[in-house]
Amino acid sequence: MFHPVFERNEGAWFPGNEVGSIASIISHAWEDVLCLIDIRKDRSSDYERRLLFKYIIIELRSIIEQLEKLQGIIFTFVRGNPEKSIRSGQITNQEAEEIRSLFKKYHSIKKTVENDIIKIRNGIGAHRGNQPWKDIMEQWDKLDPEAFRPLFEVIPELFERIISLDIYDWTRIPEEGVIEICCSGLKQP
Repeated sequence: MFHPVFERNEGAWFPGNEVGSIASIISHAWEDVLCLIDIRKDRSSDYERRLLFKYIIIELRSIIEQLEKLQGIIFTFVRGNPEKSIRSGQITNQEAEEIRSLFKKYHSIKKTVENDIIKIRNGIGAHRGNQPWKDIMEQWDKLDPEAFRPLFEVIPELFERIISLDIYDWTRIPEEGVIEICCSGLKQP
């Protein structure tokens, strides 16, 4: 499958629809999170560990934003308006209930830390600005992985279920003049 760093050749499978593209973005950002976690494990300095965790939070915010987009598209499809977002594919009633339940769990957990994630990203991360030093220190103090652990646990569970849905299209060009397409909607209801 396509990867923005490791797999760029024409023979790679590329997302063929919006949901495939969003799922790929989430997957690549999660891979970055896992890499940063591994790097962080080898650091003994509190500053280095917090600094690396700050970048994990920035990636986490990106994942949350993409999950929100994907949720909107999925539930537009579930409600019976696939022409607005997904042109093919199937989501069974059972899958819809499972996804609803997982999104409910995810949102409940996310709600407890989302303001901190946004403040950290906007205050000391990707969008630094002029703000009171007291606020900056508070944001650095909130860089405690334990506070975010439940979110780091629910995201993979939710994402695994999302990517098992039959809604993704993929394309590739294995050789000149040939286009291969793998479309959603191929499994039997």
